[in-house]
Amino acid sequence: MTSSRNRQKTALLVFLVSFVFNPCHCLPVEQFYPFGSLTNDRRVPTNDDGSSGWVSITMPFPFFDNYHDRLYVNTNGVVSFLIQVSKFTPDPFPLGNNERLLTAFWADVDTTKGGKVWYRETTDQAILEKATNDIRQTFVKQFNFVATWAFIATWDRVAFFGASGLNRNRTNTFQAILISNGRHSFVRYNYDSIVWTTGTASGGDAQGLGGTPAQCGFNAGDGIRYFTIPGSRTDAIRNLTKTSNVAMPGVWMFRIDNFDIEGGGCNVRGSLSISPSFGSMLGGDNILVAGPCFQPYDRIICKFDGEKETKGTYINAIRAFCAVPMANKTGRVPLRVSRNNGGSFDFHGLFTYVPITKVIPRVTRNSPDTWVEGVNVEITWDSGLLGNSSQMVSVQVSRYVKNDDDIRFHSHYTVISTRPNDGRCIINVPPGQGEGDEDGRFITLVRVVQEPLCQTHYRAAWIWSDVFMWLNFNSAGVRCKNWANNEPNPRQFTEDTTFLACPRNLLQAMADRGRYTEDEFCHTKNEDGCAMYHRGAKLCIRTITPSDQGAGQQCCYNHQGNLMLKFGSAGSLDRVHVDKGIPYISHFFHDIVPYLDCCFLSSGASCRNYYIKRPSDNGQYYEPPRPATAFGDPHMITLDGVEYTFNGYGEFKILNVPLCDFTLQGRMEPLTRRDMGTVYTAFATKENGSHTVQIQLNGRGMVDVLLNGEMAELEQEGITEFTGVSILKYANLTKYSVIFHSGISVTLTGTPHLLQMILLVPQKFKGNTSGLLGYWDDDKEKDFLLPDGTFMETNSSARKIHYDFAAKWETKAFESLFKYHQGKDHSSYSRPSYQPTFINKDDINFNNYDLERQARAACGGNVQCLFDISVTKKVDIGVASRQTYSEFSAILSATTKKACIPIYPNIPGAVVNRNDTPDGKITYQITCSKDYHMKGSGDLSCKDGEWNGTVPTCAKEDSRLTTYLIAGAVVVVVLIIIAVLIYIYCKKSSSKTTNPNTTVQEMNSKPSDVQQRPNHVLSFTNNVA
Repeated sequence: MTSSRNRQKTALLVFLVSFVFNPCHCLPVEQFYPFGSLTNDRRVPTNDDGSSGWVSITMPFPFFDNYHDRLYVNTNGVVSFLIQVSKFTPDPFPLGNNERLLTAFWADVDTTKGGKVWYRETTDQAILEKATNDIRQTFVKQFNFVATWAFIATWDRVAFFGASGLNRNRTNTFQAILISNGRHSFVRYNYDSIVWTTGTASGGDAQGLGGTPAQCGFNAGDGIRYFTIPGSRTDAIRNLTKTSNVAMPGVWMFRIDNFDIEGGGCNVRGSLSISPSFGSMLGGDNILVAGPCFQPYDRIICKFDGEKETKGTYINAIRAFCAVPMANKTGRVPLRVSRNNGGSFDFHGLFTYVPITKVIPRVTRNSPDTWVEGVNVEITWDSGLLGNSSQMVSVQVSRYVKNDDDIRFHSHYTVISTRPNDGRCIINVPPGQGEGDEDGRFITLVRVVQEPLCQTHYRAAWIWSDVFMWLNFNSAGVRCKNWANNEPNPRQFTEDTTFLACPRNLLQAMADRGRYTEDEFCHTKNEDGCAMYHRGAKLCIRTITPSDQGAGQQCCYNHQGNLMLKFGSAGSLDRVHVDKGIPYISHFFHDIVPYLDCCFLSSGASCRNYYIKRPSDNGQYYEPPRPATAFGDPHMITLDGVEYTFNGYGEFKILNVPLCDFTLQGRMEPLTRRDMGTVYTAFATKENGSHTVQIQLNGRGMVDVLLNGEMAELEQEGITEFTGVSILKYANLTKYSVIFHSGISVTLTGTPHLLQMILLVPQKFKGNTSGLLGYWDDDKEKDFLLPDGTFMETNSSARKIHYDFAAKWETKAFESLFKYHQGKDHSSYSRPSYQPTFINKDDINFNNYDLERQARAACGGNVQCLFDISVTKKVDIGVASRQTYSEFSAILSATTKKACIPIYPNIPGAVVNRNDTPDGKITYQITCSKDYHMKGSGDLSCKDGEWNGTVPTCAKEDSRLTTYLIAGAVVVVVLIIIAVLIYIYCKKSSSKTTNPNTTVQEMNSKPSDVQQRPNHVLSFTNNVA
């Protein structure tokens, strides 16, 4: 509670010092939002301590983390949501008993003594435009806010209880405007005349002063959360017409949809509101800053990252703007603001530099494939970004230079010094000013700059094109050759154990979101980028985290989902990861420039040289991560694939990985007050050296993200980098992935009632896990590891698993990663005595025919879905469980199913033709080149990791060997002929000496001569040999 009280005191100080006294002394009623009978307002009946009664509203209104579809306009200056307020003396906040209140001026109003109370709900376009402008002007982070609904309540010249005689003319006029877009909500309080503070029944005198004066502010109704406007319940509340938190006397504005109330306005020191809070590392954006109470004569300085300063410009009392300077880094940096020309920097905030690739270029290079030095080329831009048509601009070529491996910003070369800001220009860059020379190669961007820098707030002070190199077809081949000769052996990068291999197919690549992200050029939204750099590719990915040597891996996949290895199309080694060195610039120099020289501007032989130095990976050594999940009521599926249900009530250790000091904790709470099962409502996670990320459901079923305990407004879709961790925000506003440098990722999806979680853990952490998701060793019999290091049998009963395994993993208060709201702590969520109901999944009983019919139609046989609907009685929870289980199953299939390792196309002496079929099958036809012969079959195919044979080889035919073989064959033939001639000769000699009377039988019985002949032959043969 101490920190919460301190925050309350700080807030009070902020508003007290922001009082603005002005001769106007009020907001004239003419500047109120229109009200009364002419605008068709409804009127609260004349009464004392009454109300409008229950008023239904068409848009659920967010207030203190809850949605409300009805309200009461109470005579005593209060708009309430859960109950009517007839109490006339304001009690001090905080209040419980569901007194959820907007108190514009809570005091004893009596309209029987005078005055009227009006109200109306409206979607009138003029009113909504005014409301939109009010919010955007006051809350700098709400630059995209568009009001879609408003409710206007007005207390017009109302008297106090006990007023009599002339004192009935002492009346107050004030107004409360509720504004919302359905997600965010705001209140504007307008005060025209406040002359009384108290009714006589509350201790006031005849003039309505003294006693217990009015209270203004907000109360959540839980006895904990509240906010009061300074001066409440004191005589100082009369100063409402003279004071403000938004530098407009008589106007007070607040954002009220979060757990806590956020005021607009300014203060003398403290935190900044920054909008937008992110921008390109190239700088140029004009960002709004709010927080200080600015004066027109202030000399404003903005200091980025402790060193780079730019001059700020006064807009009004609560906002200024300054241009973002260039940087050579990405990520969050401190931003400090001075009002006294740098004498002191009393205001602080955080600004995020994002990579060049995350920002759409605002200067377009028309026909980029014709950009050669000394030739007229054209650029276009949106002139409104830099000002109006009278604004002058200059056009520059901004150059980075590479000397050996040293890369740095070189200079801005001015092509045109002054010209109208008309959005179109022809430029001609002299030779050497775009490409550089032998002493230093340039890569460049085109920059269009305000001249001079404008004192009127426009979106940018300067804008940029894409990063590019000037084309030179004549020199490209030589440059490629020189580059290849000077490049180190790629094995020093690829054999690094921290260098990741490519997933073998697109399904694996998309599933492995903890280690890979879409390529900056070739992705689903940029088919032209794929066509230019990776012909035939559907998508390329890159490793999120660099290897220890700063290298990265790029992998490309065709439309059949298979990994590509063809020169000129495949992914390749990135010697410099896109986030190393000067982010993207260093990568462009080391990896993209040589690609353009070797493969885009030169012949195929040069492109082969590029891939020798930047080889593609075939996925042979890829190790897919292992998924686990927690969802629904809650169902747990461990890393070893064991499924169980655990209805805990408290905060638990979901997974610990000591090797990288990773911890994931989850909070379980009952779904309803009737304790119909428990669900996950929050997760908090971190690893060694990282920020702590907390993702939780708020009371409106929306998802909040906290970074180191502070609310993080992630303004852009995609990946935002923080210390040691990145957060991926999906187009779905309730889905986020938390990605750590270790490769572990946690994906959380919010529904109106609960959070669903899918976790991915790399193989290197096998044998190093504990918690509710088990001990991962691919042995289901040893999954339930207890905190004391022993194991419990996996096939234990649900009751035993609950009490003897899962409950043992509840966190202690000192171990908690969670940030708690005002009035809450670790004990607020811990209920060790909670008694769950153990239900057999094989015997699901609905006891309600209509519910069972809906469940079976929605679940399609999914057991988890049916179970959750039977327990919670909510079909949408079952449907969400089915969806999460399906997503988990798809990831499990992608990461465990066998996949083909494609063949490299550079088999010596061979021509390799590859064909991929729509079902993912890869077919090869391999033929040997001339003078080569094949060993093995040239027809190969692979489907789902199964090959029909082995890769053949092509051997070159040796001419000397052929000569030897022919000579040997001739010798053998000659020997055979000689042997036959000798045999014939001997046969004839034998017939001359034989006795004519000798029989054939006698001849066969005398083998002596026959036995001698072979010796002659052998001797002859030996002599020849």
